Amino acid sequence: MNTIAIVGAGGFVGTSLIESLVLSGNSGVRAVVRSYRNMAGFCRFGDAVEVRLADATREAALVKAIAGAAVVVNVTTGPPAGIVESTRAIYNACRAAGVPRFVHLSSAVVYGDVEQPIDDDAAPLDKHWMPYARAKAESERWLRAQGHAGLEVVVLRPGIVWGVRSPHTTGFARSLARKSSFLVDGGAHVFNGVYIANFVAMIRAACDARGSVAGFYNAGDAERVTWREFYDALGGALGCDPAQLPVVNGEKFPWSTGAVIDAVQSLAPVNALYHRLKTHIPDGLKAAIRSRLEGSYSFDRHATAYATVASVDRELWHLQRVRHKLPVKKFAAAFQFSTPVSFPEAVGRTLAWIESLGLAVAAPAHTIEFSKASNE
Repeated sequence: MNTIAIVGAGGFVGTSLIESLVLSGNSGVRAVVRSYRNMAGFCRFGDAVEVRLADATREAALVKAIAGAAVVVNVTTGPPAGIVESTRAIYNACRAAGVPRFVHLSSAVVYGDVEQPIDDDAAPLDKHWMPYARAKAESERWLRAQGHAGLEVVVLRPGIVWGVRSPHTTGFARSLARKSSFLVDGGAHVFNGVYIANFVAMIRAACDARGSVAGFYNAGDAERVTWREFYDALGGALGCDPAQLPVVNGEKFPWSTGAVIDAVQSLAPVNALYHRLKTHIPDGLKAAIRSRLEGSYSFDRHATAYATVASVDRELWHLQRVRHKLPVKKFAAAFQFSTPVSFPEAVGRTLAWIESLGLAVAAPAHTIEFSKASNE
């Protein structure tokens, strides 16, 4: 079996990918992580996973870490200022090490609110308020400008990666349980998501494909789902009726003091300084500050009353304004792929996991059917 090296393997997508590869009996699985503490999560796999240390921004260290790999997958996360730097370093390391294929994970946020229908090969937005989106877009533009001689580059552009162990889903579940969430325009717009098992299957397809598959591909679930439908699917088990959540206007963002602070922090110079300072603050002090901001611990995870005025997060507001589902037919055709997990099944798995967290208060009342849209 050819070796697959996963750079940034300690994160949510990376560990999910490695788990899938190992449980499927794949040999030649290599996790590339930045520090020793990121190795702990792979101990359960024993010798099935080879672990190597390398900073994703250090080309020389990466060349040694990925040497002999048939495919390198970039699943790194981190501050926006390092996204472009790590993309360039991993790409150049692949070239130097003679790796045949590089699978790079971008993000659907490079297209903003998707106010018009768009295809996989459309260029990212030139401007975006979010530092993360700007960095992902710049990385895509840089990759497009390279010659790629001797290196096949596959770029996957996922929407919200949701489901079991997803940080996004944890946040959604907690806000629904607290009845503090909101719906933009009543939740009528598109939830551009990809269930984690479906996304892992797409990454594996990109790794395993024979022949030339270089290109840029959207990655998403087959069904077209609205935010109201997504919240309805989760809300019942969390004791929340999404119909009672505050409705927020999607035409004008409702500014607040917190939103203004976030906006200032999103400015490129401020954001870069913020993340540089964060690296110099001891973990204990960061934990103490976080605890102070969150307030005293409460055993009650579920609220009895719904919020009357929404506390609106700017990122979530924009995500809920997405007008069009990103098409995935290009990936389906190139890799002869269909998503293995349907939306209802994904919801069932996710609710079982949410129950294990102690957040669920009831079983879902019904299952909603969704139309297939994989060829849209």
